Amino acid sequence: MNGVETKEKSPMGLKVKIPELIMVLMSFAFARVGFYEYFYTVGIAYVGSLYEKIEIRKWSVLFATLGVFSLMRFDVGTLKYVLMIGLISLVRKWLEMNHKECTLQNQLVSTFASIFLVDLLSTLIQGFNLYTCAICIVEALVGMALTYIFACGTSIILQRRQTPLTSKESISITIMLALAVAGALDFYISVPICKEIYFRDMVAYIILIAVTYLGGANKGVTMGIVMSSLLVIIGYISPAFVAIYALTALVGGVFLPIGKWGVILGGLIGQLVGFSIFNGGRLDWSLIGAYGIAAVISFIIPKNYFGIASWFLEKSIEQNEQIHLERIQRIMTTRLKHIVRGFEQLGDSFEKVRPKRMEFTPKDMRNIIEDTGEKLCVDCSMKQFCWVQDLKTTYQHAYEMIDTFKDKGFISEASIPPLFKEHCPNASNFAYVMSFKLDLLRQNTMWHNRFIENRALMAEQLKAVSTTLNSLVNEIEKEIYFNKEEENLLKENLLAQGIHLKDAMVLENKGKIQSIEIYTSKQDDDYPDIMASVIEDTLGYKVALESMMSREENYEYKWKIKNTYRVTAGYAICAKEEISGDVYTFMEVDDDQYLLALADGMGSGRVAYEESAATIEMLEDFMESGFRKDLAVRMINSALILNDDDEVFSTVDVTLIDRKTGMAEFLKAGAATSFILHDGDVMPIRMNSLPIGIVKDVDLEIKHVQLHDGDILIMITDGILEASGDILGKEKTFKHFILECKGQAPQYMADYLMEKSRDLLGVQVGDDMTIIVARIWKEH
Repeated sequence: MNGVETKEKSPMGLKVKIPELIMVLMSFAFARVGFYEYFYTVGIAYVGSLYEKIEIRKWSVLFATLGVFSLMRFDVGTLKYVLMIGLISLVRKWLEMNHKECTLQNQLVSTFASIFLVDLLSTLIQGFNLYTCAICIVEALVGMALTYIFACGTSIILQRRQTPLTSKESISITIMLALAVAGALDFYISVPICKEIYFRDMVAYIILIAVTYLGGANKGVTMGIVMSSLLVIIGYISPAFVAIYALTALVGGVFLPIGKWGVILGGLIGQLVGFSIFNGGRLDWSLIGAYGIAAVISFIIPKNYFGIASWFLEKSIEQNEQIHLERIQRIMTTRLKHIVRGFEQLGDSFEKVRPKRMEFTPKDMRNIIEDTGEKLCVDCSMKQFCWVQDLKTTYQHAYEMIDTFKDKGFISEASIPPLFKEHCPNASNFAYVMSFKLDLLRQNTMWHNRFIENRALMAEQLKAVSTTLNSLVNEIEKEIYFNKEEENLLKENLLAQGIHLKDAMVLENKGKIQSIEIYTSKQDDDYPDIMASVIEDTLGYKVALESMMSREENYEYKWKIKNTYRVTAGYAICAKEEISGDVYTFMEVDDDQYLLALADGMGSGRVAYEESAATIEMLEDFMESGFRKDLAVRMINSALILNDDDEVFSTVDVTLIDRKTGMAEFLKAGAATSFILHDGDVMPIRMNSLPIGIVKDVDLEIKHVQLHDGDILIMITDGILEASGDILGKEKTFKHFILECKGQAPQYMADYLMEKSRDLLGVQVGDDMTIIVARIWKEH
């Protein structure tokens, strides 16, 4: 219909939140708990702990008051607790009117003051003395302490926590559950044999079975003792039943590996044993009946117990297994992607087919001679003479033509021996056919040799890959694990600081903490400063925030341990031609390593640059994927040999610095001397080895040097020390340059050393020159 505007009516109704409803109903039960039928402090403390939400504050006051009235005792000793509840409510109303927030601190003070003032007034009315005054103070202090304990538990329920409870929180929840049972309205149902089965007993056993199943025997026994002790204090059961409750939980915990039904069966056995030992052998059929109904209800309840299973560490570990497996999967896929990149670079090197060498065996040459003779001389009139009477001379002439082929690559008519040409009527055809067959043999030999060498190189590469993958498997299976003890301690401390934590993981590798991952709810995102302080105090390491990601349901914070040392680097390049053939890199790699590398391709210009760049790119990929540096260099060597059409090779100079220990590892393949400046002294690092790309089995040497705070490392290409007829060839000259440099900033020092080297050379640069300068210092 046109011109008619409709409005959809919103549904009206009461929106009830289960956790808040539970909190309000518990205030009724807590108000009914009285010690020695005189002290009902528990209900006052519980009302004092429900301060976070206005609706809960109002309704808890009402239900607590109803709980006191439900006792049906209207004397001064009981009704004074209604006055205490009223005072707490008035204080909160005053705070609201003055726009002040209710906090745990002011509620502790409010609870203490309300209990003390009302008790003091009651004492003055009934008769003042020091004893009653002391009772007032003690009850007020107990009320304040219980308020603090209950506040911890109520916060857990209202937030619907999905992480294990801390020790403090476990105590709070245990006391609250026990008090809820003690203060519950009791009634019974009549059943044959069991006669009367009480509601309170059923609730007690449901809680006892749940805690034993979720938390194990230790938590079950604790709950049984606390709950039964409170029931003894309020006069509900005799003291002997404390042992029966504890034994029920203990034997049930023994059968926990079987599952929930094992806990129930074990609890029944423990109860029967308890009756025989602590109850004079008399069975209490009322309790047995209550236990039977509790068992049936426990079977119906879901395994996660409506979400509270995550409060218990034993069950929380099972729920977190999937998260841990996903973390391992991420580690594997990340590293394997790097390996794939490295093999892509290596695969490119196999695309070009290049020549190698040729070798003829005596058998090959003899077969060619005989095969040529059989094809050309079968109908020749001179066959008897050449191949029978003068066989030796014929072979001699054939070998001479083969030697000519080896030298020139073909047999021309002019290369035919004169005597052979005079005797043989088909001398030219004989030489041509044999040349053709020799060329085929050369081709076959070349590819045969290529195949053999490629197999050797591939074997070396596959061994390197196998070694790396095997290390990765061992790392995942043995070395990478989640430190559960540190995780639990960290979770407890983070929760104590008010962080809305969902999960925390501490990843270790080779006994060292590698990373800390913390997952929080999306209530706040200003946790990093608090987190850093808590992590450092808990784990004893300085940490830095590596990344923060906002996911659909939570924030993910990834922290890493700060390294003991920092490394900064600078470089300077001087090219002989337009493009330098030297290529460098410095970067962070896994396991807290810092990589510095130089590659100097043969010659200069673009060709040398391409070889050096390929070397450095493959080195970076292999190092990032977890290859050992020596295996990485060996695989690069294989790639260069396979591309060896012009005998192109490259020097490689690799330095790895462990930023946790300061230990430096040097690996050189034909590279120039490196230098370390330490406390005014220059130490050279020399190694004698061939560049990669020359021989298949490259000989690599590794040296280890401990670096210290403030040390400076200088790496150079051979263009520096061997420039211009060895003007700078003496290391003493370059050491002098290093010592006379006043600045210690890496970039400044690299520029200074390059400038001094160029000044000494003048206008002529004989080779590409590159300098890398790195400085290491401790983090403070």
